[in-house]
Amino acid sequence: MEADILGLVPARGGSSRVERKNIRDVGGKPLIAHTIEQAQKSETISRTVVSTDDEEIARVAREYGGDTPFIRPTEFATDTASSASVVTHALDQLEDHGEEFDSICLLQPTSPLRSATDIDQSMRKFHQSDAHTLLSVSEFTEPPQYAVQRNGAGYLEERYDPTLLFSDSYVREQDINDLLYPNGAIFVSSVDSWRENKTFYSSKTEAFKMPPRRSLQIDEEWELELVDAFVTH
Repeated sequence: MEADILGLVPARGGSSRVERKNIRDVGGKPLIAHTIEQAQKSETISRTVVSTDDEEIARVAREYGGDTPFIRPTEFATDTASSASVVTHALDQLEDHGEEFDSICLLQPTSPLRSATDIDQSMRKFHQSDAHTLLSVSEFTEPPQYAVQRNGAGYLEERYDPTLLFSDSYVREQDINDLLYPNGAIFVSSVDSWRENKTFYSSKTEAFKMPPRRSLQIDEEWELELVDAFVTH
């Protein structure tokens, strides 16, 4: 596979649920270090860049071999700023300095259990397909068809198929249609598709399936503790 692939690690300083999340300790090193090291071990990523608005995060990233050629403007680092603005800003900054890429691979630090092999296999699958974009996905650990909700009276009722819940018949989980969810670990797009659509969801989106064990994503404090336990033990 001959392609120039940009690995982009987005890491803003603010975090509404886990304070200073990107530089918190996970398994003896800052959270962001895991993703930087995975990208460095990848055989397919041509260059990895960390996009951050935070000088401390930039310093920590550099300590672990991360490249921080620019500081992200604050307007692209708020709670409401879109991932699209972060990706486009990075591409624009690099192209202004003569660096162009065929594809972009977004690697969120909040998914530290992905591996370099996951990255490489997903990139190879993407470039061997005619897809415009690719997402890493995983199976639900519990079938979403079992979801319940409160009704107007405050009592539980089935959210989806009423034959699956509150009945005398037993439904095996393997008999339920397989559903997948984007696990947040890997997002891929050709640069041409990105420039045209500015999204990782396209009419031709390929899937790269990862096991639930490597699909944990850190959005809450307890998830940080859980992943730390996984990495440590």
